[in-house]
Amino acid sequence: MFDRLRFGFFFTVTASCFSVCSAQMPPDRFLCAWTNGPIVIDGNGSDEAWQSARPIDRFRIPTTDQSASTSTRVRLLWDREHLYFFAEMEDHDLFADVLKHDGKTWDNDVFEMFFRPSRNHQGYYEFQVNAAGTNMDMFIPSPGTGGYSKYRSSNRFRWETAVVRNGTLEDRSDRDMGWSAEGRIPWIDLMPTGGRPELREEWLVAFCRYDFTKGRSPELSSSARLTKPSFHHTPDYSLLQFVGPAERDPGLRRVSEMQSRIQSRVTGSPEPPPPYRAVRAYPNLNIKWPIDVQVEPGTDRLIIIEEDGAYGPTKVMRTGLDGDPSKLEELLDPHSVAYSIAFHPRFAENGWMFVGSNGPFDKGPHKSRITRYTIERVPPFKIIGDPVTIIDWESRGHNGAAMTFGTDGMLYVTSGDGTSDSDTDNVGQDLSKLLSKVLRINVDQPS
Repeated sequence: MFDRLRFGFFFTVTASCFSVCSAQMPPDRFLCAWTNGPIVIDGNGSDEAWQSARPIDRFRIPTTDQSASTSTRVRLLWDREHLYFFAEMEDHDLFADVLKHDGKTWDNDVFEMFFRPSRNHQGYYEFQVNAAGTNMDMFIPSPGTGGYSKYRSSNRFRWETAVVRNGTLEDRSDRDMGWSAEGRIPWIDLMPTGGRPELREEWLVAFCRYDFTKGRSPELSSSARLTKPSFHHTPDYSLLQFVGPAERDPGLRRVSEMQSRIQSRVTGSPEPPPPYRAVRAYPNLNIKWPIDVQVEPGTDRLIIIEEDGAYGPTKVMRTGLDGDPSKLEELLDPHSVAYSIAFHPRFAENGWMFVGSNGPFDKGPHKSRITRYTIERVPPFKIIGDPVTIIDWESRGHNGAAMTFGTDGMLYVTSGDGTSDSDTDNVGQDLSKLLSKVLRINVDQPS
């Protein structure tokens, strides 16, 4: 009894001393390096990009400064779309039997990540992946407002993970070596707190583990100096600074230095803006009133919608007449006011060019229309065949008809509100009307 009381007193004093000392120490600062990838999420961490990531490898037992008995090494990278992580964990008894997403993965060998993007706001994220590859994720708006049972299904997360095990989950009697987890979190998952960070922005973070060993209590460890036995004590978290490419790439650093000598208000994040100055590419090209300019795919020719003056009739012109980039030829008279040009993703094969325009077609009411034209694939590259109307709709102002092809191969079209001022027909939320919408059209399979 005496020995137990004496040990309890010693532990209390030691833990209290650690709490006081830790509170006086500045938090650890980690760096998240920029990457240009690519990174394959396979759990191996073998991509070259990981060589530029600084390891985070000091994991401590909460409320003490004692190192964890098994090693953990975490690397982080980021780019415009994702936050990447790769964690390597020594583990001599792999255990994981939670297989359902958003299950209680902390009852297993698990790697956990906590991100609090703002010191001025309480909200933070928790991401977990166990040794079986099961994920748990949630956003907690504020401590004390409810935890796992309330928030585990409140937000949709699209992160990807892969786990590699050096050992067995089924046999608890053998000696395993460890496991690794690799993944990426899209910044869109973090939109509740603003998404992707700014260059050199700092977040509060903690990387944590539950390490189960048969016959013993699980060992908890964290990269943060936790003064309380809780991974959710965010004031104790470490700092994570997001480092931009200019700070790790000598070439980009020189670009950044050159930029500082140029008088410009242009800024860029996370990359610095390139130190370029705009010059006239075709000083002898005379364009009266350009509405849209596109490069004809596979060539250096420009396709230009040109007006004689404001709100005047338009023609579709093309550069490169007689091989001179400064000479224009008329490619098309749409007999309407054209607004935009888009080329089919397989233009090299089918020669399809789409033009968005508005006019009194067939002497009827004004309509906005998307028309497909075919440009022959051999010289002189003229428009051949009859035009094909893809879609049209009545419109007497704010006509839309702007177009682009998405990465899904679909044609996206703005329809405009069709009125002279601010959707006076009040159809913006009326799904039975085409006006005030963005239309998605499969031009390869017309109805």
